[in-house]
Amino acid sequence: MRFETSRALDAIEQRLTVDPLAVGGVIDLVEAARSVDLDGGRPAALLRLGQFVDALSRRLGDGNVGLYAIAERGAMSDTDFTSNERMVLRRWSDDGLIEMLPPGARVNARVREVAHLTGVPVITRSPLPGHPGLVYLTASAPGGMELILAPAIGASPRPHPVLARYWRCPAPDCPVLGRPPAAGAGQAPPALPSGAPICPRHGDRLLDAGPRPMATMLAVRINGGVRTRFPVSAVRPVVVGRAPEDPNGVTIGNWLNEESSRRVSRNHLRFELRDGMLLVTDVSTNGAAVLARTGPTAAPREIELNRGEPKALGEWDEVEIYPEITVGRADRPPADAPKGGAPNSVMADAPTMALRLPPPR
Repeated sequence: MRFETSRALDAIEQRLTVDPLAVGGVIDLVEAARSVDLDGGRPAALLRLGQFVDALSRRLGDGNVGLYAIAERGAMSDTDFTSNERMVLRRWSDDGLIEMLPPGARVNARVREVAHLTGVPVITRSPLPGHPGLVYLTASAPGGMELILAPAIGASPRPHPVLARYWRCPAPDCPVLGRPPAAGAGQAPPALPSGAPICPRHGDRLLDAGPRPMATMLAVRINGGVRTRFPVSAVRPVVVGRAPEDPNGVTIGNWLNEESSRRVSRNHLRFELRDGMLLVTDVSTNGAAVLARTGPTAAPREIELNRGEPKALGEWDEVEIYPEITVGRADRPPADAPKGGAPNSVMADAPTMALRLPPPR
């Protein structure tokens, strides 16, 4: 059982990141770990975090989506966790895989702040009154849990202007903001308790490290499942098609059948960010349409694209290249929620005796 638990924690580790472009939700790590009703076990167990990862994967149909987890430093000495779990928490913190706040910091406030600055949805077990962004509430379901979209208070906030700069923590050993992000990756947002950006881990005033192009992560979904994700930034457009001529384009030909291969052009769609708006242009032979939605529960309305004319996309819009082949925001669930189990489940190696799955509703 110990070996199975270790393998499951390693799988969960692969899905933890503080890169807002790579995640589908932000969560209070300790709240998730203390969800005793999931298995009837110990007061706190890191393994429970895997059920939240899998529920997010099912909701988005994405077997590689990341989770932005936040905890307060006291968690690393909390004896409700085993000694091995405390060691794992310290490793995740030291490696910059999770955001570890100073002692006494309010984790819930930081979760909301990250969501507000980046537009990433919050995953929580309790409602968040007054939170203007997207919120997933957990609910019991066969196989573990599912994520239900809470009623929206208003439109999700757009990414904050602070994200248009790179920031660096003066603490040389800061694992979150002490080193520049990899090419094409995002960066954890600063904390803004009084308007000035500070390091959420150390509380030090951050140094401005230069301009950063705003970016949005998109996903290609085929038959409900995410096949690939790609960022679109203000630096250059991205072409999606069967086999784009641009070496930086997104190739989807390997996932097409014979019929769709004939209908999807080599260069089919061009995406770009301009003045904070995500634009799509049909550059294909056979055309494409926008499946426009005003919200997560709204029925999509099909709008044909005029070839060569850019069109602004809304938060919930998807672009249909061919039936069952769409492109939309990676952190927003599609109109038709994927069915079935969690793709690439992190709980595949979890010991079954550690889980008490809830009965069907």
